[in-house]
Amino acid sequence: MSSPPSALSKNSVLSLALLAAGIGAAACLWWAWCYYPSLAWNEIRLAPAFALRHGINPYPPAGGGPLSTWIYGPVGLLVNLPATFAPNVIDALHVASLVNFLLVLGPLAVVFFGSSELRARGLVPCAYAFALGVLLVPAPNLVLQVADHSAIAFGLLSCWCLCRESSLRPGTLLTAAALSTLAIWSKQIAVFLCVAQFAYLLTTHGRRTALFYAAWSVSLNLVAAAAAVSAFGFNELWLNLVSIPGHLPWADLTVRLTQRPLSLLAQLALPTLGLLMLWRKKRWPPATTVSGRFFQLTTFVYFGMLPVGLIAYAKIGGDTNLLHSWSYLLPGVLLLWLAGASFPAPSRKQLLIATTCALALQWPRLLHLPAQPQTRQLEIGARLAAAFPHAIWFPQNPLLTFYMDGQLWHSEDGIVTRELSGYGLHGPEFREFLPPRLQAVAYPDTVNIHASMSLLPEFTRRSDLPAWTLLTPRGPVEPRRE
Repeated sequence: MSSPPSALSKNSVLSLALLAAGIGAAACLWWAWCYYPSLAWNEIRLAPAFALRHGINPYPPAGGGPLSTWIYGPVGLLVNLPATFAPNVIDALHVASLVNFLLVLGPLAVVFFGSSELRARGLVPCAYAFALGVLLVPAPNLVLQVADHSAIAFGLLSCWCLCRESSLRPGTLLTAAALSTLAIWSKQIAVFLCVAQFAYLLTTHGRRTALFYAAWSVSLNLVAAAAAVSAFGFNELWLNLVSIPGHLPWADLTVRLTQRPLSLLAQLALPTLGLLMLWRKKRWPPATTVSGRFFQLTTFVYFGMLPVGLIAYAKIGGDTNLLHSWSYLLPGVLLLWLAGASFPAPSRKQLLIATTCALALQWPRLLHLPAQPQTRQLEIGARLAAAFPHAIWFPQNPLLTFYMDGQLWHSEDGIVTRELSGYGLHGPEFREFLPPRLQAVAYPDTVNIHASMSLLPEFTRRSDLPAWTLLTPRGPVEPRRE
């Protein structure tokens, strides 16, 4: 017996929406894959994982080095260890890009393909939810390496564990607590994730379950702290995880609020208004379904992470990656909307509108897709480093010289971070972690602010090379002859 025409029509619309969203999502991933190696930020953030693997403490003490910008927990270093086995800097960044994709998109796949409610409607709704999620993830998340991504990944998986069962078993609570511990030891502000989870459990499952979860969370975090102190040292961890972030100055609040207006509107203002409207209209989903519970918990986390995210964003150096709230709410909203357990399943019109809006958000990237990964600058830089071993410092590209010199030198962002927090290095302490035969400093030609040059006042002569700017004390660098 054939299906009713209306059902066939709706299934066709859903398949069309999946096709459009899938193509758009694949294009966004290609865009991120191509641009990831070209961003020096990713190299700076990957360097501490190389330090960890090669026996260098990624949390240098006061007066020590090499300085990096890693003032976060060690979990982000551990997840990037696969990249440290790559044979060259370009391959290392490609591996790191895959790790980043896994962190940002892996939890979405677990939620959407693991939802029994969505699977009951077939694989097409699951795939459509995932493709739409890729399009709605903030674009910087796909192309920038930050510690926040592992924090959010483990945090989302922890929330999913707490929502899969209506009656939570001790083993489930332990697993969720372990995942939230990994989130906290990825990024310190994830401690507010546990606060939000505790509030949710207290509200929906009662005091006993909430206290049991809190006890597991505290115990596991104490174990993690003991392991971290044993590996890196208490003073080193306190300096890098507490003192330096705490001493970073506040930014101009007006400038910060106007710096990323569209991101703040899309990730915070509109979702907050939508949640308040849902509450006022008394359309809050019940906790009788997995999608309803997951939506409730991600809403708790959304509001729990909102104040600390805004405070961190107001600091010098903060950016929208610190606004974790949207990353938690996004899968909660999509699952609730598409599962149709608490609300009517989305209409054909809603599917078309949602897909069109998601594609419109990515349209600037979809119109300018690169033909291949942007690695030309790294290729030129690698040849430059090979021609002058132990003689050129790349302040924003520490892995270029690591693969050539076999050592890690200072990263400029780490220098600036230490200086702003009052723990800067000068004189011999600073030069100890620079190439021993230093003849030149190389910056990407797109960088106009050479923040470290005040510490090397003799490097004043500028030479413009293909893709690079070279600063030397007395003119062009001569290749070392054996």
